[in-house]
Amino acid sequence: VLYKGHQIAGVVADDIHIADEAVKLIEVEYEVLKPVLTTPEAIKKNAPILIEDLKTQTIAGALDSGPTNIAQHFQHESGDVEKGFAEASVVIEKVFDTATVHQGYIEPHVVTGLWNRDGQITIWTSTQGTFSVRQQMADLLKIPASRIKVIPMEIGGGFGGKISVYMDPLAVLLSKKTGQPVKMVMDRASVFEATGPTAGAHFRIKMGADDKGKLIAAEADLHFEAGAYPGAFVFAACMTVFACYDIKNGKVDGYDVVVNKPRSNAYRAPGATTAAFGVETVLDEIAEKLGMDPAEIRLLNAAKEGTARIDGPSYARIGMVETVEAIKNSEHFQTPLEGPNKGRGIASGFWFNAGLKSAVTASVNFDGRVAMLEGSTDIGGSRAGIAMQLAETLGIEALDVIPTVVDTDSIGYTDVTGGSRVTYATGWAAYEAGMDIRRQMIKRAAEIWEVKEEKVSY
Repeated sequence: VLYKGHQIAGVVADDIHIADEAVKLIEVEYEVLKPVLTTPEAIKKNAPILIEDLKTQTIAGALDSGPTNIAQHFQHESGDVEKGFAEASVVIEKVFDTATVHQGYIEPHVVTGLWNRDGQITIWTSTQGTFSVRQQMADLLKIPASRIKVIPMEIGGGFGGKISVYMDPLAVLLSKKTGQPVKMVMDRASVFEATGPTAGAHFRIKMGADDKGKLIAAEADLHFEAGAYPGAFVFAACMTVFACYDIKNGKVDGYDVVVNKPRSNAYRAPGATTAAFGVETVLDEIAEKLGMDPAEIRLLNAAKEGTARIDGPSYARIGMVETVEAIKNSEHFQTPLEGPNKGRGIASGFWFNAGLKSAVTASVNFDGRVAMLEGSTDIGGSRAGIAMQLAETLGIEALDVIPTVVDTDSIGYTDVTGGSRVTYATGWAAYEAGMDIRRQMIKRAAEIWEVKEEKVSY
């Protein structure tokens, strides 16, 4: 048992009260060992080891075969960092510690699982991604994904915390044992103890600039708490830490460190927000030391089309300059601060959503209204937003599009609802579906009217 909340036994009963009584009858004898709860503790030379056969992995392979709590080490480098810092007029270096923070969604985790006698599995669950649940279940149960149907329920909040499965495999296995559907609901205490929060972190940010505020060099050491099993989003932090700025000389080291807490999970651009907190704080101090406006120093160093990140990729068109200019020109930013104890902060951040897929299917009814099926689970009314985009494409009222979020058997593959991608990506799929409807209607109208298709406009 590696943390409080680690599941060790399951009880199934006709109702929750009998199950609660039965759980109280289970006796477990524990040998209490010394825990490690932070990354500085976990990487000490004689620290207690959580997983005896864990090895530190890099892209090149294992670095350390001895007992370790460091699961992965990421490193990105560009230019000459030491030379850059030597040339800088001002250098600021700070160390940060951020705490483990749970996503705090209103609705707890809930699932009903049914293992049918024909071997097919049906799962009703509150999730950010039905296809993600289907694949995780296939891997855990070692069965083909085609035998699993996942039906999404309303989510009640997620923020990254409802992507991994927790009770789903347990409900399905208990259903197989009993021959009945099994429902499981976490209480609030179990949600906090047994599900994955964002990673706590211990990290160092060092940045140097010339006397005009141009950033010359930057360095980051990022230690993220993975929880009891590897998988912290430190890799994302390494890619995004200096991503807003054009810095020629940079070095980033990231460490995925296991500690005695629940395995960490996504939480609103995981890794990126933690790293940005450090970078934006240091950049503000550089601006203060040089007597520069915090917006101006960001505009001076803003990443643009063609700027290369420290980890390698060069940007296509991005909006760093435009967002800072919009802030700078806003009425809020230009309003004078009057009276004591008033201030104004500014910060930038970066996230990516490349390669994530969405599916939309649309059917035109006899009365001209359109039924729209989508695979993106709804968060914050996203299905209404997608319906509006399809309606606009077709030139009809939004209320004439009826959106439905459907199960994994009823729609094409769709990645998770996360990273603020759904309005854009699923909206694009809706637009393409709408354009296909337009093309088909033009073709059919041309046949009815006995004219060439190019003579018909929608």
